[in-house]
Amino acid sequence: MDFRAIIKKNNQRTKLVIATYIFIMLIVGLLGDVALFAHPKLSLLQNMQKFATFQFIPYVTMVVMGCTIIGIFIISKFGHKMMLSGVNAQLLTEETARTSVERQLLNIVEELSLSASLGYIPKLYIMHNDAPNAFAAGWNKNNAILGVTAGLLRILNRQELQAVMAHEVGHIIHNDSKLTLYVGILANVILTFTNIFARIAFYMGRGNSNNKAAQNARIILLVLNFVLPIITQVLYFYLSRTREYMADAAAVKLTGENQAMIDALKKISGDHQTNEYESESKSTGESYRSAAYIFNKGDSIFSTHPTIENRINNLLGYQNFNK
Repeated sequence: MDFRAIIKKNNQRTKLVIATYIFIMLIVGLLGDVALFAHPKLSLLQNMQKFATFQFIPYVTMVVMGCTIIGIFIISKFGHKMMLSGVNAQLLTEETARTSVERQLLNIVEELSLSASLGYIPKLYIMHNDAPNAFAAGWNKNNAILGVTAGLLRILNRQELQAVMAHEVGHIIHNDSKLTLYVGILANVILTFTNIFARIAFYMGRGNSNNKAAQNARIILLVLNFVLPIITQVLYFYLSRTREYMADAAAVKLTGENQAMIDALKKISGDHQTNEYESESKSTGESYRSAAYIFNKGDSIFSTHPTIENRINNLLGYQNFNK
């Protein structure tokens, strides 16, 4: 199995997921327009077509899109900073590095940044946490960061640490942080407005009895209010698992072999199984980090990460490392 084929396949899956989110968002906006402003002599689909083609002004849809754009702008400016909130993290530089392992880590990140042709070196943070883990956030020289726990440095050798950091640099290369933050905004906008419209539909359900299109739109919105939270979560988790496979493929590409990554995953997983680490406080930052960590228990459609077994099986199949 060629890692290039894996990346291409997962990119196609990612585009499909994003297109699905956008489609759902537009449907919710159009249903909101019909529920509030439907023409009584037209059917539900006819009303939606009129709003979609701007024959009727789609006020609700424009508000939904506007909130999405504002949310994306805000998250683009400040989203990466959430990754470090609520955690004891220290910026690692040549001046602050105290141990040979920390200096080695700096060298690894610099080497990988050059190999990946990033054009900059992401800021590197050491988190004073005994649980072995790492994460990446950001997508350019202004916001790209790498986080490594003290526990990770404790259990990995140089080759394994290099593989893990290559995985994290892969997330930056593929703009995974931007993608997941944007998808999070889309999901929150969808769920927020669906909930609002469902409440409106509930209170307005007995009114406008002659407007069948509006009634039908309200019924659909009421149903979607219960269904969409599950659908959007499943899509988000599927996307997250897909990007983990891509980052593993990037680690293979950057390091030229797969064994170090396999060994690192086994050590990290084994350490988490052996030790009972205290979970971080359930802050916003912890929620973002949990989804971004290189290791998280995964065994269902509601998991952010694939199982370690599945990741290792994929890594065992990668070929053409240096081609």
